[in-house]
Amino acid sequence: FTPLYLPLTHSSEPTSPSLAPSIRSISPSLAPFPPQYVANMHGNEIRGRGLIMKLVYYLTTQYDQDSDVRNLVDSTIFHLVPTINPDGFANAKPMCSGVIGRYTSESIDINRDFPDHWSSGEKMRYAKETLFIMDYAQKITPVLGISFHDGALVTNYPWDGHPDLYTGQYAQSPDDALFISLAKTYSLNHASMSDVSKQCVSDHFPDGITNGNQWYKVFNGMQDWNYVDVDCFELTIELGCCKYPADPAETFSDVWADNFESIFEFTAMAHQTIRGKVETWDGTPILGVKIHVDGIDKDITVRHPEGYYWRPLVPGVYNITATKTGYFPLTFRNIVVTERASTVANFILISRNQVRRARRKQRRS
Repeated sequence: FTPLYLPLTHSSEPTSPSLAPSIRSISPSLAPFPPQYVANMHGNEIRGRGLIMKLVYYLTTQYDQDSDVRNLVDSTIFHLVPTINPDGFANAKPMCSGVIGRYTSESIDINRDFPDHWSSGEKMRYAKETLFIMDYAQKITPVLGISFHDGALVTNYPWDGHPDLYTGQYAQSPDDALFISLAKTYSLNHASMSDVSKQCVSDHFPDGITNGNQWYKVFNGMQDWNYVDVDCFELTIELGCCKYPADPAETFSDVWADNFESIFEFTAMAHQTIRGKVETWDGTPILGVKIHVDGIDKDITVRHPEGYYWRPLVPGVYNITATKTGYFPLTFRNIVVTERASTVANFILISRNQVRRARRKQRRS
């Protein structure tokens, strides 16, 4: 089983610190920013599948024509998965509602199949599609993510489910302010998502956004799992009320026009970070380091094989600390994050064992 996935990269390093008019202060010596956009988790929800394929076509055909596209591609690794559930898609039929094609060939709902961070134990068995996307996400270390769905017109953000709260209650994550900013970036740049009159019957989402638990509770979903286990700040984007329109070709054209600005503005938000490398004094990358921001109860873990990290934040002034067992912690204070720009903070951590050996050697000499 191999789902279609299209990581889009370009080998050139950016030659200018400017990616686009709204993106600045990018250091070409650091790794490109890695967003992850996926779709068709439910096989009968098809708009995102076409949207991602159109995005691939647009970026590749416009690369030599549009300097903004070229700069964006040169500084961003787009991880694009148009179809997570190809078997479900193959079984789906044009229907605005219903569940034909929603599930995998094993009758599993992928978006109820991820490890639940609220419980102590893990399931013994996951769908092959779930295992693929879990393995893929953990390897590529995405900084921001979108999962495209259908059945509503809204941008959804964590928490999707909280065990101590009922459906309809707001479940605030440690990065609530950031998620609201990301969600509004998408919804307010969409052609109609923020217009309540254009939303689906009985829906009322001010600004076109909703907290997941406040809308309806979901446990074992991909969105919360990505945030907790991968440090990927993911949104769920519902692209339309009808899940599988009768005329997909016409629908895809409209979907691209409606979402074009949203996708590119959201991608620009991947650059609004504190980022850098964590390494030893001789340049060896250190993996497993925790990056902590004062006042936010959510650390991220350095997973990139070359020691890179990205910490998205809303604009402000922050103290940031790198810690790992066996090393002395290091804190940078008063790091300024500005809109659509990255601030570089490279950590060089000193091994406690190295200091002990140096002290013993000094005493013997």
